[in-house]
Amino acid sequence: MGLARLERSLHGVHVVLTCEDGAEDQGEWVMEVLGQLPPGGLIPGRTLRFGWSSIRLEPRGGALVVTEPDFEGDPLNGWHDDITVTLRVQGSMLETAQEVEVEPRFPRYTDKVTAVPGWEQSPRVALARATAPEAADSGWLIVPPGSLSHAPSEQFPVFELLRRRPALLSALALPGGWVVEFDGDTLLGYGRPG
Repeated sequence: MGLARLERSLHGVHVVLTCEDGAEDQGEWVMEVLGQLPPGGLIPGRTLRFGWSSIRLEPRGGALVVTEPDFEGDPLNGWHDDITVTLRVQGSMLETAQEVEVEPRFPRYTDKVTAVPGWEQSPRVALARATAPEAADSGWLIVPPGSLSHAPSEQFPVFELLRRRPALLSALALPGGWVVEFDGDTLLGYGRPG
């Protein structure tokens, strides 16, 4: 798939955004959001929260390039010009939240997820979100069926799911109290117990 390059003059600042073909509509939306910042809000090096991710405005050759965390490398320290990962994951999270008609509650890509041992080997898993997650904790717990392990649970940042089981990311904007079940990459169902 090729890359699309969007360019706009926003408040007199030349802004460049790159994303995969097919994600241009979402890219255009990002440009609209940036255009709604107050004059003087487009500052070189500025980082803005964007749902589950962040975007940063990198100065280059008289323009500000919209970048995302380097999810293929080191997302805690590196930035990448193509913001497709941010757009695709954001879109899948919004789609799930809209399907069940709830206001999305995005975790941060750096927030922790807790997983019970065996979750990666099991095609079928359940995810449950705490009703009041603590700071830097997404509130999500991943559990394989029949899990009775006494081994300690594993904790890792949300962005690790991109490498380990990306389909699960689509459910992570559901609010606290929701439970979701997956079989492989397929979301089987969801609900809010009680």
